[in-house]
Amino acid sequence: MLSMKTETAIQLAGSKAKLASMLGVSRAAVTQYKEILPFKRELRLYELHPEWFAEPPVARKIVIQEAVLTPV
Repeated sequence: MLSMKTETAIQLAGSKAKLASMLGVSRAAVTQYKEILPFKRELRLYELHPEWFAEPPVARKIVIQEAVLTPV
């Protein structure tokens, strides 16, 4: 499942201000979103407008790599 791009969400909402209002955040917060909409915001948008999604959002898997420490 592909995540929604921030620019797509802005276009569907009509503007950054309208998207911010829908999500209950500031317009500045929307401006700080990276290319992909944060998962929590994507879920909220799905609750409000499921018709904008082909499939329900799925949590992204986070991979944490083990650190290797070397003595100095």
